[in-house]
Amino acid sequence: MKPLLKILFSILLVNLGTYCALAQQEEQTMGASGYPLPRFMSLDDKITNMRTGPGLDYPIDWIYQKQDYPLKVIAEYGNWFKVMDIDGSTGWILRALLSLNRYGIIINGTQNLVKSPEEINIITLTADQDVLGAVLQCRNAWCEMEIGGFKGWIRSENIWGVLELETFD
Repeated sequence: MKPLLKILFSILLVNLGTYCALAQQEEQTMGASGYPLPRFMSLDDKITNMRTGPGLDYPIDWIYQKQDYPLKVIAEYGNWFKVMDIDGSTGWILRALLSLNRYGIIINGTQNLVKSPEEINIITLTADQDVLGAVLQCRNAWCEMEIGGFKGWIRSENIWGVLELETFD
């Protein structure tokens, strides 16, 4: 009887963990553009203005000076997307100034990127906090990134630029 209870308890823990992970995911809706909200995009230009509202008549609130910088799109109004940056600042950017190319910023301190999710003992590079890199693909809470010409896999929780448990290639 005791081994059966251990097995049932283990199954319960696995299912509870899966439920908790799914419950923590941000609820997604479909934006007017046909893409889900929230989602990540990146800046297409070296200098981009973020405005206080969806239009050129609204004042500039922030000027980003980093091409490929990732932003979370949280709302849409016509050709204007409301975005949030890594610091939690929000504002509006014209759709034409954003790219679907995926980039991410290393968070949670210095991180080791590994050869694959199955080969976590083989470190391909080490990236410091706030380093920007291309996000090539994500699956099973792992993402492959390219930083400075080197590729490696990293847990998605250590990247600003991907949604929790997001999958793409």
